[in-house]
Amino acid sequence: MTGLTPHTPDGASLVTGWLIRLAAVGWRLLAAIALGLVLFEIAAILSTVTASILIAAIIAATFAPFVLGLRGRGWSRVKAAAVVFLGAAVVILATLAVIAIAFLPYVPQVLDQIEASLTALQQGLAAWDVPPEVGAATAGATTGLEGWLSGSVAQVVGSLATVVTVSILATFLTFFFLMDGDKAWVWILSSASDWRREAVTTSGDDALARVGGYLRGTAVIAAFDGITEGLFLAVLGVPNAAALGVIVFLGRFIPYIGGLVTTILLLLVTLETAGQTAALILLVLIAIVNVIQGKVLAPMIYHKTVNIHPALVLVALPAGAALAGVVGLFVAIPVVAFGLAIAGALVSVLGVDPTGPRPGDPMVPIWLDRLGQWSWRLLVAIGLLAVAIGAAVQVPLVVIPLVLGLILAATLAPLGLRLERRGWRQSRAALGATLGAAAGVTLVVGLTLVSLVDPVRNVIGRATAGAEAVDANGGGNAGALVATVQSFGAGTLAVIADVLSSLSGLAVVLLLSTLLTYYFMRDGAAFWQTFLRRVEAGRRSQVDAAGRRAFEVLGGYMIGTGAISIFGAVTQFIIMTILGIPFALPLAVLAVFGGFIPYVGSLITTGLAFLVTVATGTPTDVAIMAVYTIVFNIVQGNVVAPLVYSRVVRLHPAVVLMAIPAGAEVAGVIGMFLVVPFLGVVAATWRTVLRVLDTEPFALPESTRPEDAS
Repeated sequence: MTGLTPHTPDGASLVTGWLIRLAAVGWRLLAAIALGLVLFEIAAILSTVTASILIAAIIAATFAPFVLGLRGRGWSRVKAAAVVFLGAAVVILATLAVIAIAFLPYVPQVLDQIEASLTALQQGLAAWDVPPEVGAATAGATTGLEGWLSGSVAQVVGSLATVVTVSILATFLTFFFLMDGDKAWVWILSSASDWRREAVTTSGDDALARVGGYLRGTAVIAAFDGITEGLFLAVLGVPNAAALGVIVFLGRFIPYIGGLVTTILLLLVTLETAGQTAALILLVLIAIVNVIQGKVLAPMIYHKTVNIHPALVLVALPAGAALAGVVGLFVAIPVVAFGLAIAGALVSVLGVDPTGPRPGDPMVPIWLDRLGQWSWRLLVAIGLLAVAIGAAVQVPLVVIPLVLGLILAATLAPLGLRLERRGWRQSRAALGATLGAAAGVTLVVGLTLVSLVDPVRNVIGRATAGAEAVDANGGGNAGALVATVQSFGAGTLAVIADVLSSLSGLAVVLLLSTLLTYYFMRDGAAFWQTFLRRVEAGRRSQVDAAGRRAFEVLGGYMIGTGAISIFGAVTQFIIMTILGIPFALPLAVLAVFGGFIPYVGSLITTGLAFLVTVATGTPTDVAIMAVYTIVFNIVQGNVVAPLVYSRVVRLHPAVVLMAIPAGAEVAGVIGMFLVVPFLGVVAATWRTVLRVLDTEPFALPESTRPEDAS
């Protein structure tokens, strides 16, 4: 320590030992905390992705044992996941249907009942001449509760489009988690040593089983309490008993606090609407139910689940509410439960190998040192990536032409090689391929502008009318569909307005992209060789191979996605034309662009076409369009798209699915189009990049170095 500890001239230590140790521990803790805050900020920015992953993970953990059981009987991954997924979908949809029918139509009435009950409580306390402090505290609590309830309802209702988006993404993700979640876990741990991989895997399996058991048990108890207390309310003659039972069901997913709050609400509403005797009877009945639940149901259901101390629950719930609102209340306990179940294994794997020699008593625990070292380095990497993304977003007129030029050059490379084989010179082949692509892009953009300038507003209006017709036929329970169509329509109109208002910028982008495509095709190989000459000789072959793979990925992705988009747009146009549905051309043009947004784009564009058919077509037209929409999305989402993305860009469909909203939240529409090819390049090159950065270069003999060969 003498080399690190400052000393005074007389040899005495300038800094005391406890302060040295505190600083050594402190900077590592600060680095870890800073990394956690940065990751949380990223999760907040990508809120749609974060919510989708959390919900899908919670649902998958709940139903995972059934998938494992079917696999144990010899079922394939796809078959077991599909069967359990369909069963889970039936259960969840049935639950949502009950909530929609029994609760949503009566939300205003229930809120009025609760507010009236709270007002009556305040008046009663005033009449009983309670101390002013108690009255003020009660008034503050009731006012806060009223504000929280109305604010939570307004938050959910005001973000119906987001809720629908998260629901769609979480639905797809749940299937992928059930099918390949264990494979993803093995892949993540593939580079770890054997003992670390075994420790984390064992702990993860145990955590999954315990958290899943906790969630299943909570759902059963919540359903039991909701049904029984709803029946009690109905027998006692309390209005809107079913809606109040749904509140009890939802509240039981929030441990301790949820049950207490819902019980108080039920007693207050009963006291206000049915009198003191009914409220007293209800209190006795709820107490009996709680005794039965605590003595019989809970020990039997929660036989082996994660055990969370009540103090930690009381801290986690308000923290979850403060960080993520209503969603945070529901996901806080599962997240904390999983973290507690796996924390011990993570601390262990950050330590030393149990079979190897152990060092002496260090000043800083080994696991904390490694956590701190990883944290500050990851912060540097994240900061570098943030700077790159920020720079790209700030100068789009530079970045977009560069990216588009590179992608188009990769896409047109096979055509250029084919022309060269026919005897064309390289520059002439590059010029011919570039001009052909430029003509095609200009034609598509021009057709888009011409076909969408006037009709698009009518398309959105007809689609909204179709959604409203579905809502009316469904008894008013499809309001989320109407909100989603309106939200998408507003977004589409805003994008088109932005494009029309910046035609000059678009023309510049197209011109620069065309020129860059030509130069990349003509001189790209020379540029690449110049770059390779700057790379150390021992690493040169690996970097060259990675670059070629990335180039092939870009070209293959664009060709494959373009073929899917054009096929979907043409088939949709033909069917709508045959059926006589209006706006076939603008919807087909939208389908071309939507096809470049995997999964989500085609689902939205075919859904719009279907809703336009609902608003304008006959029942036969609606039936034919419904069959087409379902069949096309099933085949495209489960056969064509996974085949293209797994083989061309080497990405799992779940990664592609999550990348799209992430790209939209980071860089808007351009991000949605470019995020998948970007991740495809990363997937094709990251192993090489890590290997090049992680290993010492292999020095070639002087006589064999490429730059000396001449």
